[in-house]
Amino acid sequence: MKANDQITGVKQPFFGGADHLTLLLILVVTILRTAALSISPLELGVDEAQYWLWSKTLDFGYFTKPPLIAWIIGASHWLFGHHVMAVRLPACWLNFATALVLWQTTVWLYGPKAGRWAALLWISLPAVGLGSFLISTDTPLLFCISLALLAVAGSSCNKIPPAQAMICAGFVLGVGMLAKYAALYGLFGLLLIWAIGRHQAAPIIRGKYLLLALVAFLMAASPNLVWNIIHDFSTVRHLGDNANLAKQTNNLTESMVFLVSQAGVAGPFVFVLMFGILGAARHERHAGWLIWMAVPVLVLMSLQAYLSEANANWAMTAYPALCVWLGGWIAGYTTKDTNANKKPSKIRMWAGYGAFGVNAGLTITLLIITMTGSLGPVTPASDPLRRLRGWQQLASDVERHLVAHKAARIIADRRATASLLSWHFHNKQVTIMVHDDDGMPRNHFEANHSWKRVAGSPVLVLSGSIDAPPIPGINWQAPSTRSLTAISNNQVRDLYIHFGVE
Repeated sequence: MKANDQITGVKQPFFGGADHLTLLLILVVTILRTAALSISPLELGVDEAQYWLWSKTLDFGYFTKPPLIAWIIGASHWLFGHHVMAVRLPACWLNFATALVLWQTTVWLYGPKAGRWAALLWISLPAVGLGSFLISTDTPLLFCISLALLAVAGSSCNKIPPAQAMICAGFVLGVGMLAKYAALYGLFGLLLIWAIGRHQAAPIIRGKYLLLALVAFLMAASPNLVWNIIHDFSTVRHLGDNANLAKQTNNLTESMVFLVSQAGVAGPFVFVLMFGILGAARHERHAGWLIWMAVPVLVLMSLQAYLSEANANWAMTAYPALCVWLGGWIAGYTTKDTNANKKPSKIRMWAGYGAFGVNAGLTITLLIITMTGSLGPVTPASDPLRRLRGWQQLASDVERHLVAHKAARIIADRRATASLLSWHFHNKQVTIMVHDDDGMPRNHFEANHSWKRVAGSPVLVLSGSIDAPPIPGINWQAPSTRSLTAISNNQVRDLYIHFGVE
């Protein structure tokens, strides 16, 4: 084994030799993803447009999500202007930064070769590829989770004083709470590591340092916690609605479907490796605490799927720790035998090559899909990309009617329409609302942009029916006009534009 791949002995540089090549590879992947975003014909998704809208009125919380995603998009939009790429660009580079953090984490735990594997596995995960194209709250959250892993690894390997490490871990998890409440899984992982290892001779986390982590967590998360208190816990209640535990299905099949869906998140070969080697985890160095940062998330989400439903991405917080551990396993450094001269198993190495090769192919495929805006010959009848098409055409149709009727107010049929029209009318004096017919807000628009009658104002109303919607207080003035926009080979976005006076 080469000297620079040893775990002990000679001090290791972070970047050198093979490290340079690995860094170049993940950098090239990130640059290619950035280039693909710049030429992609696909428009913003509903959630992305809504996050952008939030960024126009920065706050410490919003109806459905914590504030960090809006802050990030707001900064990028300010720097790069009103362009789809400006909204999505932070996702590419946050995933790049996450790969570097996981790299260093794995170097500390298992050595340079393992670090390279962890970085390559992360950057090639299908979910990371998709998360580099469509920005979501998962992306900043996973960066924070990875920083927490780095802090714990630094403490366990005597690279960072334990008090400082736990303060850092708690603080970045608190920042993660400002992205998505799933950061609580990371905090739960720290509690498990402490609880299970506290009677050991050299526990990874001691009680007094765990307390420091909890204090740092609360300090970082406090802006959103206070916001929720002031706003009647609206975001927390929305989270409960998403869980939908009131409508229990108790369906074991749903749990199995959720677990199988993780093959799409991690890549089929990586999925098999991650879950196939869990049974041998007790024989691996550092596996214990890494598993407590990963497996409980998968168990809880499988239970959630059994009770009600769970989206595949809800378990993403498990994958930073799994990538670290799998990187060590492939490199042959996870065994309890710490002999630096021990050669890694050829089976492990070829398993790594196979896993990365499959995911590299998926990475290239996703780049092509992003650039072309099409799934090509494998496009299903219900094209999943249809939601990212046709909004500009709808905005053009609506704008013609605004000009014709000298109107500046729009009542959209739903949140999706309101979000995307807000994006397209960003530089126009147009008020976009939704009609909350029951007075019980279910989304950001019903809570903050609900229609209120302004007597005598001309207004356009969008609906899916040729008949004007039953909104009291509007006098309909003209026959409805149909807006048809092709969004796939066999589907159109079909809306009717009604004109009235309030």
